Amino acid sequence: MQSIEINKVNRGECIVLRGANKDILMVDCPSAPNGTARLSDDGLAVMTRYADAADRSFLLTHCKSGYLYGLEQLLSADSNYFNRIFLPSAPCDKRGRPLLLEFALFVYTFLNRQGDFFNENTAVLKMLGLAAKKAGAGRVFAVKADDLFTFDGIDYEILWPVEKGYPFSTIFADAVEKMNICLSSPFLPEAAGEFMRLKERFCAAYLACCQTAPLEQTNINLIYTILDSIKAIIPQLLLLPPAVDIVEILCRPAVREAYDRELAAASVIFQNRRTSEASLDDILMTGAAAPESMDAVAGRLYGGYYVLKAPQHGAAGAWSHLFGEISASHIIICNGNDMENGTAAAEYAELPAIKHCTNCAACAWYQNSGCSCNRLACCYELPGSPGLTIKCTRCQTRKGLAPCNIYTVPGDRSCLCDDKPIQLNL
Repeated sequence: MQSIEINKVNRGECIVLRGANKDILMVDCPSAPNGTARLSDDGLAVMTRYADAADRSFLLTHCKSGYLYGLEQLLSADSNYFNRIFLPSAPCDKRGRPLLLEFALFVYTFLNRQGDFFNENTAVLKMLGLAAKKAGAGRVFAVKADDLFTFDGIDYEILWPVEKGYPFSTIFADAVEKMNICLSSPFLPEAAGEFMRLKERFCAAYLACCQTAPLEQTNINLIYTILDSIKAIIPQLLLLPPAVDIVEILCRPAVREAYDRELAAASVIFQNRRTSEASLDDILMTGAAAPESMDAVAGRLYGGYYVLKAPQHGAAGAWSHLFGEISASHIIICNGNDMENGTAAAEYAELPAIKHCTNCAACAWYQNSGCSCNRLACCYELPGSPGLTIKCTRCQTRKGLAPCNIYTVPGDRSCLCDDKPIQLNL
């Protein structure tokens, strides 16, 4: 890994690792609303910026529909843009049931197909197929804990989510179980039993699809065939007496919030695999991981990292106590221009690491002090010896290379988010 670029986008986040041979690994992408036909300005800027890359890989950390539609836009603009696409696999509970898929199938079948909730929570069903259709199944890989991939000569290991025994929350698991019970009576019309059988077939086919590396088109075709069979009996299913109860469960605010949280908690967490001592290649990428996800992988984390990516855009609700216990030279916080995740956790500003943020408006420290929390921080990457961040040549002149090789793009300074003049006599 030669450098890291943090793309400033209005929604979502897009972090690009650059390799020595003009290769890139793009982690997530600008978010786009469902149905948007035109490539967003953010998406166009990202594609243009890395047009000269010799090899491009992409990793989607979690199944939020905005990211998936953003990826769809990129691939629609150029289906050959990415050489490899890594997508998160569907985790299963201790019984081997992929509850995220089951929940999405209930939404797909029983809810209004035009609503935002429908689009948000059925994206996972077509994620693999969409990528395979646009880029070709041979370029798409489903990843889970313990999988490895290589970029720029470095091996990276997936820490989360686990394939089996995934700890779904009680409220979410109970909601899925109650919906299954609603359709389990032998006295219901045949459509109920048919849906339950098709649901089991779909989940089995989806999981089987995730087992091949890369994906195989025949498995993708089977997934769509089963989904079409479910779609064909939806009119009958909506007339079933339990349909009202299922809709009521799906529309509970607590259940919707639980599902949204599960999508984040199942986010891909990955790090480089060390072969010897600590190095500048040490990076922990956390996607949208929840605190409990970080706790689950705590035993596999290193004592320190060169770069730590804050989960969920640095949101306070995603802060993990582990971030105060492991050292990091640099912390990446992709706030997003529209601050959809609110104010960043105040704890980040208190850490000694140099922070690299895309939106200081989301930082309580900046709003209260009017300046960057890094101005008087010690940077260990300065030539010669460690010193104040404001002594960095890049920060002074806004030109040249940053000694840390971390950049926000577009942008002039790599870590000072304010626009105050540099005062070296502090």
